Amino acid sequence: MMVLGCMLTSINALNIAAEGLSDRDFYYNEHRLVFRVLQEAYRTDQPVDMHLIAEELKRQGQLQAIGGIAYLTTLAQYAGTSAHIKEYVALVHNKALLRRMIDAAQRVEGEAFGEPGDVLSALDEAQQLFYKIGQTANSKDGVTIREVLEGAKSESGSPFLEDLEQRQEEYANRGPDDAGVTGIPTHFYDLDNMIDGLGRSNLIIIAGRPAMGKTAIALNMAENVALKGGCAVGMFSLEMSADQLVHRFICSQSEVESDKIKRGSLSGQEYQQVYETVERLKDHTVIIDDQAGLGINELRARARRMKEAYDIQLLVVDYMQLLSGSGSARSGESRQSEISEISRMMKNLARELNIPVVCLSQLSRKVEERIGHRPIMSDLRESGSIEQDADVILFLYRREYYDPHDKPGQAEVIVAKNRHGSIGSVHLAFRKELGQFGSLSLKDDGPGNSEPYDDYGE
Repeated sequence: MMVLGCMLTSINALNIAAEGLSDRDFYYNEHRLVFRVLQEAYRTDQPVDMHLIAEELKRQGQLQAIGGIAYLTTLAQYAGTSAHIKEYVALVHNKALLRRMIDAAQRVEGEAFGEPGDVLSALDEAQQLFYKIGQTANSKDGVTIREVLEGAKSESGSPFLEDLEQRQEEYANRGPDDAGVTGIPTHFYDLDNMIDGLGRSNLIIIAGRPAMGKTAIALNMAENVALKGGCAVGMFSLEMSADQLVHRFICSQSEVESDKIKRGSLSGQEYQQVYETVERLKDHTVIIDDQAGLGINELRARARRMKEAYDIQLLVVDYMQLLSGSGSARSGESRQSEISEISRMMKNLARELNIPVVCLSQLSRKVEERIGHRPIMSDLRESGSIEQDADVILFLYRREYYDPHDKPGQAEVIVAKNRHGSIGSVHLAFRKELGQFGSLSLKDDGPGNSEPYDDYGE
């Protein structure tokens, strides 16, 4: 009543409350009706007072439902000082959150007492329910395109044209080290230019046959995002231990061969390179979860905790076929359904956390039977739904795996699907002894940068 009274009598209070609350935050239906009219007046930049709101409610046939003009008068009399409107809004908002928590707890309690057949699935639903309450605490129902263009409901909070002018200015002032993409840069510059970086809420699939370097390129992306981009990265490794992954990080970043580090046969210069790499890695946040045999529900729960605790900006999963679904069936057609469920839930996780999720995937043996061994979309193993759920699909292809004399030291990344851009191929340098990929562009400071590539074809 204090909030609505302030909105009726103060433009400043109207602005703050209309932006900070939704009609769902009010407990009584009559208060929801009054707030909707006040909020619509704010959105359309119409004047507000008790008589104008009464006329609008009357036009909608809702005036008597809220208690008539007498109740609006009562609300206006309840107005405190608008100087405290932020505190009033916070109280209403917090009470609404508490009610939602109570409702969620009651739903979880009912589900638990009902003894569900799949306890882990029920646990995931419960965690997701409370996570959504926290993530959508300030969310509103559907928005109009006008609200987005004017900035009232856009992610940036600014009008579209202002954002565009700012991007133009940033582009004009861009330095030589700027990746120039809207997503999170992988720092493989030619790949970034094609897919526009790793887009938020995107599911990116990296697929290839064994020994093509899927884990290596995913680790390189994680390194670049963490070390060059300064972002926290989360990793789920279902195949390798945390120690093994850290070893590969060190090899790639120090440019010291893996076997030398394993044996300890390092020169003084190589030891210094490893030492500097170790100290540098300590200053960046990469969270590794190497629990084997994870189910998709457990992975999602752990990913949410990573996001809450470390605010990760990228999630890497190695690899999809090692995950189990929420059901118990594991073979035949049921496995295809399971992979379909996993890919769909991975995409939902990317949207829920609003971060790119890079997920590795195996390809079927059909690749080996094909002349040239070049992968295509139908080679994705066990489920065609991966094609549907993924925003970007990258195939990793190294010709030297089949013929040591065919483009040694190079790899091709085939962009087979790109929901938001073009498709094509990008060539990278690959140093197997370091597990390190690098652009063949002159702009990159990684390996193989002596000359730009010029071969996109067969």
